[in-house]
Amino acid sequence: MERLINDILNYIDEAIRCAMMDPAATLLVFMLLLLVIITPGRKAVVKLLMALVICYIYLILTSNVLSRSEFSEMKYSFELFSSYRREMVENILLFVPLGMLMCGLDLKTRPVKPWKNEKAYRAVRFVISMTFAIIFICIIECLQLFLQVGVFTLDDILCNTTGALLGYGFILLVVFIAGKVNSRKTKPESVNS
Repeated sequence: MERLINDILNYIDEAIRCAMMDPAATLLVFMLLLLVIITPGRKAVVKLLMALVICYIYLILTSNVLSRSEFSEMKYSFELFSSYRREMVENILLFVPLGMLMCGLDLKTRPVKPWKNEKAYRAVRFVISMTFAIIFICIIECLQLFLQVGVFTLDDILCNTTGALLGYGFILLVVFIAGKVNSRKTKPESVNS
């Protein structure tokens, strides 16, 4: 477990170092963050979550694409479960925060007028969020393949998507449990006569 935590911390450190070495891209990301923050009409929590999603995406891109040196040839693997267990767990954990942030954004947005059924709205938001996550994951893998800076593997796509789903599900579970606890506290006790 300690080795896994050290690997993840090293990964984050490498991403931040790479981001600092590319000032133009970092400046562009900060300008985008500023635009999100000063946009009127959104709640502060939504702005913060959007800013965190942008930062997360940037750090993932820098650590998986920009910071790597070029391989001599295109490398890919279409074999499932060919990675080591530890590498698979790292790939799952790496995308848990994206799922958590996307779920937070979904929970903080309210349905627009045409949506009368909030459950249907939430289901559509979930599909949109997971589609975004899958597209982002596939873009990273394709960039690694075509720029020859990594290995395109189906394992990575599967594990990263699983991580995003787990993060999303974790936040939903926490919100569900918190709702149950709050409803018990607010229920008046029935008096037997």
